[in-house]
Amino acid sequence: MLIKNFSKQGFIVIKDAVDQKFLIKLQNTILNDTKNVKKRTKKINNSLFLKIIKNVKNHNLFDFIHPINKKIFSTELINELLNQKKIISCLVNLLGRDLAVSSDSSLTVNLPKKENNYYFKDWHQEIWSGSSPSHVQLWSPIFQSNSNTGQIEFIKDSHTWGHVPHQNRRPISLPKNFKTIKTNISDRDLLVFSTLLLHRTAETQFPRMGMAMTVKNYKYKDMSFSDNQDWKIFSHSEITKIQRVLGNHYLSPFRLINQEKKFKDI
Repeated sequence: MLIKNFSKQGFIVIKDAVDQKFLIKLQNTILNDTKNVKKRTKKINNSLFLKIIKNVKNHNLFDFIHPINKKIFSTELINELLNQKKIISCLVNLLGRDLAVSSDSSLTVNLPKKENNYYFKDWHQEIWSGSSPSHVQLWSPIFQSNSNTGQIEFIKDSHTWGHVPHQNRRPISLPKNFKTIKTNISDRDLLVFSTLLLHRTAETQFPRMGMAMTVKNYKYKDMSFSDNQDWKIFSHSEITKIQRVLGNHYLSPFRLINQEKKFKDI
């Protein structure tokens, strides 16, 4: 993984970014949050997910995903995911240490048929949904049968095109001879890409669930639409840690003498 590739190609692939034990923990949280599964698994298990999704694929996917999302964000699961060693290292190099994830980040389910499937979109940029060019988008598969189907595709160099005109969630026009980049993301891998990069999900032969997340440096104020969203902080810089311990913007002298424990709690 080379950080400089992010500016050149608009994305980075982090191989084995997610620890296998944590992935199993996350899968178990999802599987055991449904009525169909009563026992936990001790291995990465896509077959149980396939059984569950068969019973819900004709229903509203949002109703299926929403309670699971709430559980992931109300616990430390999202923090644990984003603080995986390779992931936090990449994000700190790109954005700095003061990091927050949008609470609008979500699990996404893609089904073999496009009908009534919101998560199959045409080519699009994340900035269309209010993300800032200073944010980054993350995506990782949580359940997928194999890496040959349901992958994310990019339009090469489109992160250098600026805001692509669009209407009804589709680009109005694109260059005639653009080139595409197909990814090959396996379990435990993670994509980090620019919110300007045009992308879409390729058709899939099997139901697939992934985690899509928007991350920003919350100290950087760009007055974008995303300021209206809720954000969950998962990382602090060393300077921010000091400010949090002091607890007031006047930085009153000597107010925390003999209270070193507060630093240890951050």
